[in-house]
Amino acid sequence: MKYFFSFYAFFLFVAMHAQHHPQYVPFKFGGETGIMNVSGAEYKEPGYLNDFGNYYLAGDFQSYIINKNEDSDFVMDALTGKEILSGKLDTGCGPLKIGNDNYYHFQLEGSSALFTAGKPVIMLKGSYLKIEPNAQSWDNEFLNDKQFIWALKNDNTYDILDVNRNFSPVEDLPSFKSFDLIFRTNKDAPPTLIGFALGDETAIQREFGQQYGIPQSDKTVELYDLNFKKIGDTPYRQASASRLFKTEIQFRGGMMDPPGLKNQIIRPDQKTVILNQEFSLIPSDNQPGQLILVNTQKNSAPVLGNDKFDYRYISTSKNLKALLQIRHSQSGSFFYFDFNGTYFPKGIPMIPEKYRQWKQNK
Repeated sequence: MKYFFSFYAFFLFVAMHAQHHPQYVPFKFGGETGIMNVSGAEYKEPGYLNDFGNYYLAGDFQSYIINKNEDSDFVMDALTGKEILSGKLDTGCGPLKIGNDNYYHFQLEGSSALFTAGKPVIMLKGSYLKIEPNAQSWDNEFLNDKQFIWALKNDNTYDILDVNRNFSPVEDLPSFKSFDLIFRTNKDAPPTLIGFALGDETAIQREFGQQYGIPQSDKTVELYDLNFKKIGDTPYRQASASRLFKTEIQFRGGMMDPPGLKNQIIRPDQKTVILNQEFSLIPSDNQPGQLILVNTQKNSAPVLGNDKFDYRYISTSKNLKALLQIRHSQSGSFFYFDFNGTYFPKGIPMIPEKYRQWKQNK
């Protein structure tokens, strides 16, 4: 009876763990995408998508967005392996920060939708070519009570979507093809978003998605406050805009990029990188400039072997250094390695055994 109870308790633990952790995970081998079960079994072999198959992580390993062909992508639920949405992913937008979640813009048949893991799909009122990315924006662009999405229409003009009004376009604005954000400079605090500049591409000379490094010009733009009340017309110059706002301002286009903290590449610099009490990346004795993943509790035995590997941290909503994505140079393999066991089995390369070609080099 005691043995039966212990086995039953273990079975319940495994079942509950499976209900809350991803059961499927993509990997790459030879430049082609496959999918495996976390048990180690191959679910879809590399190349099953006919040489397409780039993929994106949505949520904290709740789902994956996988490229099916030139005109179609699909969302796969990481728990069940099932397809839950199909359309064309706006790769130029990438993860779109809305509140505390990252959404993804999909073009469907005659419409646009926003997807985030674990929530209902948001159907937008219009169909948009692209949505401007904001993943690399400074945090002070996101106000507590206001957020706007800049959506490019088929005629290459923009709608400004008000998140707090069910993504309805802001009304009574002129047609415009380019824009910038306006910040008030503060002596002892970060700049504060106070308005917007709207104009054409000759006045605000930026590429789609460009936020910084935009040159000022003498061409006229229209200035608006955060409620889209027009302040006036002025050349696209900070000094001129400051006079209209009656305070010193700075265009976002003239600001520096924020530092990139997410999904950092781990660069070998002859220093040991301690991942946790069990796993570390140590400099190779035989290959200068190369890091070796080792288990420090097993006399620093190599986990993957002594081949050339590249490493980057994968960031989640709770941890900028949650786990690793590893690339094996010789085979072109990409796979995850969860050194803490937060999402996947701890210390196991998330690629099926038969594709671990480096094992022969141990």
